[in-house]
Amino acid sequence: MRGVPTLILFAASALVVQQGGAQVIDGVVVDSASRVPVAGALVSLVDNGGRDLQRVMVDADGSFRFIVAGSPGTYTLRAERLGMATETVGGLDPGPVDTVTVRIALRHRPIALTGIEASGEGRCELRAAVGDATHRVWEGARQALMAVDASGSAGRYSYDLERHVRELEPGSLKIRTDSRTRTRSMNQRPIRSHPVESLISGGWVVGDSDGYRYFAPDAHALLSDPFLATHCLRLRGYDEARPGLVGLEFRPIRSQPNRTDIEGVLWLSRETGELEWLDFGYRGLPGIAGEHQSDQIGGRVEFVGVPDGGWIVSKWHIRMPLMAEERDRFSGGLRARLVGIAEEGGRVVRALRRATGQVAYAELGGAVVGEVAGGVAGDLVAVVGVGLEAVVDEGGGFAIGGLPEGSYGLAHVRPSLLGLDREYVGAEASVVAGDTATVRIEAPSTDEVLAAACRVPSWNPATGVLLGEVADEGGRTVEGIGVVAEWVVVSDIAARLSAEARREETMTSRLGEFRICGVPVDHRTIAVTAGTGTENASQEVVLSPEEPVGRVSLTLRR
Repeated sequence: MRGVPTLILFAASALVVQQGGAQVIDGVVVDSASRVPVAGALVSLVDNGGRDLQRVMVDADGSFRFIVAGSPGTYTLRAERLGMATETVGGLDPGPVDTVTVRIALRHRPIALTGIEASGEGRCELRAAVGDATHRVWEGARQALMAVDASGSAGRYSYDLERHVRELEPGSLKIRTDSRTRTRSMNQRPIRSHPVESLISGGWVVGDSDGYRYFAPDAHALLSDPFLATHCLRLRGYDEARPGLVGLEFRPIRSQPNRTDIEGVLWLSRETGELEWLDFGYRGLPGIAGEHQSDQIGGRVEFVGVPDGGWIVSKWHIRMPLMAEERDRFSGGLRARLVGIAEEGGRVVRALRRATGQVAYAELGGAVVGEVAGGVAGDLVAVVGVGLEAVVDEGGGFAIGGLPEGSYGLAHVRPSLLGLDREYVGAEASVVAGDTATVRIEAPSTDEVLAAACRVPSWNPATGVLLGEVADEGGRTVEGIGVVAEWVVVSDIAARLSAEARREETMTSRLGEFRICGVPVDHRTIAVTAGTGTENASQEVVLSPEEPVGRVSLTLRR
């Protein structure tokens, strides 16, 4: 008689935010160098006790919002992203009807895992005392898993799925039978959920009237405190078959009778630290399945980052034993034999942004290649509004892959303009799945970019632009405060020198940002001041024709 496995269930949970009589914390996450919004960053709301109350993934424009129900309190924000240093902003205490706005700047910090090898001891390191190398690998895995979990918890995407049910031949894994279905899932994740707490206490394979149900870990399960408290981590030894990857093993700290546990390996890129896939298997299978040991029983979950900064599960499968009891012709007793492997799984054909209906991911993506006329090696080509970019090579060429089908604007980005040209579309590209679009970008002049940024029909080349932000000492952005740029112009008329003070004024936006156009680029000192009286801040800036855009960060101090 066969043990009949049933549908795959993955551990997951959802976050519900109440919105009645609540405090609001708004913000934006930006790159500390370019001040460009950072897509794919995770922001956590932390209370005074250090507990994560909420976690969100920022929108494509780097913005986020927390709505905090209940009595007023003091909170901290923690922002993190793979490849960037984690930053916190504390002391946030919105009142019952207040909205606090915060700007968080993240610094680049590559986490390449090249050179990391497993220790010779092969020990299973506990979470609280992992070695330095294991900690570095776990940090990369944790951030990637958090991105997967946050993308699902937010209900960011809907999915076109292809699911399959197969019977495989043991050993060769040859397909005996195969059935497939296409579905549209409006759920938060492309896979159904099950509470991780019940899996830890009740086991990852559970019997019922229909046979056995097999469960597998998802991102939420691997990050959960119950899982980390009952499983330990260690580095997998170098694998010649996967030279570009580093493996992080997890396994139970101790086995428990009559309960099936889980073990596996998270595989990450050595170069980028990004999560590639998870292999997993079972310990202590119940019933007659426990009499057979096979590394073909278990499964795989594959992860992929999408252009808007989110992460999704792209493919998954789980393989379950089909067992039969046969009478041994010599001893006359019964013995268990593996007669087949049942596999259930699926793949994401497309992921759609639920807010807009646009394609965020397609299994078979397209690419854009081309050249920048007038571009310089080291410049960038950015996909406008998406967050993807590529470096221009010595010949002026570039290539951007992994784009879902659709139409995109491309911008030529120069370091000297501090991101003002990121929204200046220099070419359009129509991407078809599985195909490559070729484009030529005419690099706009500096004057064209500055005129567009300041919304004027033409640009005076003797002037430039100041970009900046104003915050208080707690890191909170300051809205609606006056900012003044002042400089002195000296004239020589008929051998008589005269000095004239000039100024431009503006107000900060909701995010504490400001832009002042028309300041001189002749190496003249420009004094920039925000606020008045006892609460103000000042900074001096010098612009040049080669660097006509300057950046100012002002912190108000009483």
